[in-house]
Amino acid sequence: MLRNTCYVIVFTVFFAYSQTVNLGGVVSNTGGEPISDAIVLLVGQNMKDTTNANGEYLLISTSVNKQSAIVPRTNDISLKNDVLQFTLGSQSPVKIEIFDLNGNLLRKEVNMNAAPGVHRFDISRKVQAANLLVVKASIGMSEVSFRYMALKGGQYAVTPLSKSAMSGVNSLAAMKDIVDTLRVTASGFQTKSVAIATLDNQQQNITLESEPVGKEFPTANPAAAGPFEVAADKNVGPLAGTQNDPVYGEQQRFNVYRPKNLATSEYLHPILIWANGYGDNPEQNPPKCVTDPNANKWCGQYLPMMNHLASHGFVVVASLSTATGMEPYPTLAGMDWIIEQNEDPDSPYYHRLDTSKIGQLGHSFGGMSTCMTASDPRYKALATICGTSTLSGLHTPILFFCGGNDGTVPCDGVKNTFSSVTDQPAFFINERNADHGSWVYQGAGGVSLSSAAAWFRVHLMNDTENRKYFYGPNCTFCTDSRVQVEQNSLMAQ
Repeated sequence: MLRNTCYVIVFTVFFAYSQTVNLGGVVSNTGGEPISDAIVLLVGQNMKDTTNANGEYLLISTSVNKQSAIVPRTNDISLKNDVLQFTLGSQSPVKIEIFDLNGNLLRKEVNMNAAPGVHRFDISRKVQAANLLVVKASIGMSEVSFRYMALKGGQYAVTPLSKSAMSGVNSLAAMKDIVDTLRVTASGFQTKSVAIATLDNQQQNITLESEPVGKEFPTANPAAAGPFEVAADKNVGPLAGTQNDPVYGEQQRFNVYRPKNLATSEYLHPILIWANGYGDNPEQNPPKCVTDPNANKWCGQYLPMMNHLASHGFVVVASLSTATGMEPYPTLAGMDWIIEQNEDPDSPYYHRLDTSKIGQLGHSFGGMSTCMTASDPRYKALATICGTSTLSGLHTPILFFCGGNDGTVPCDGVKNTFSSVTDQPAFFINERNADHGSWVYQGAGGVSLSSAAAWFRVHLMNDTENRKYFYGPNCTFCTDSRVQVEQNSLMAQ
């Protein structure tokens, strides 16, 4: 339990420094072959070397640069005294998480649209604790982690940690003697960070894994089921979303809909984040989430969409939260989790995903949620179905769908949001005879399922053949009698 007592906190930096730097070794691939031209950076000392033809590097210095009271800056994040400082050159998402040694999250602060400039977070005012804390701070995908540890006399020590060491309590305990980090980068290989306990007379050989490379996706008909058999991983991932879920009364986890042969497909599969409408779920989840027209219950209707997108090769991360448009947004927690899974060797998703190709779509309240998180830099394409909100920080192509007979979210409001998009490709579809929910039952050839598959195939799979559905004056949907469409000026060709 956190104490209510206020502390006067003074920050110092505590390292067991050597007087010299003398590090060397060989960088090789998993087959034992040396890697030339790899860059080896000693992060804390800001020293680097490039490997020779034999994969060898050497870092030598007769003096060590001791750290001042400021933790070394990483991606414009710094810590001075008890204040985290974020320096932003442009509007960016910012996140701070503070944990105790048992891995319990003590505090989380998120600003998805932090304005350019300098932002400050005073740890001592937000969390008072007598024990070791772990602080993770990030700007977009760039993250720095460090220990915040009580010393004698009420002082604290701040020690940088490599992100790779932040996998659990056991890893944290092992970090107490770490003095610096070697970061190794090489073309065609995954970046690797190695924590080291001494700067002197250490032979540190480093093995790099190749960057995963997947096959190129062939084109496919979005109005039919895709080429992949579908499997579902249910009730997985972290608890996320509002604590007071409208249907369940507590936070929920996720379902993941994916190609069944994920491990052997030889593709890197794009990720889609799904956001439910209010009070709904990706599929029925008895006893609380059921579809029963006689009782006017409509929870769990989206399985046709989940399966259709997964059959086309997408990994669909679908929150079980029934209030996806409420903060903290479960969609963002799901995206964080699936990205981490792609780097976890024990995960079934390990190196099976293309984390550079992420999209989001949602229905009704979930469409609002999609718009409200549109500024997240990890998204590469978005779509909304019968629901929108004011857009801020949009940087991706976006598809808008509405039903001409929808009395819950009239098309006029959806069209107004579409009209506000002028600097990104945007496409508006009014399915004349659809209402707020009937679209989901029309099968693969229905406007909603086929347009969603085509949209994300174009923008996340580089399926250029499917551009014809949206782009150009004679696009497929432009001449479809079921719909009324509009393109903004960036969709003309």
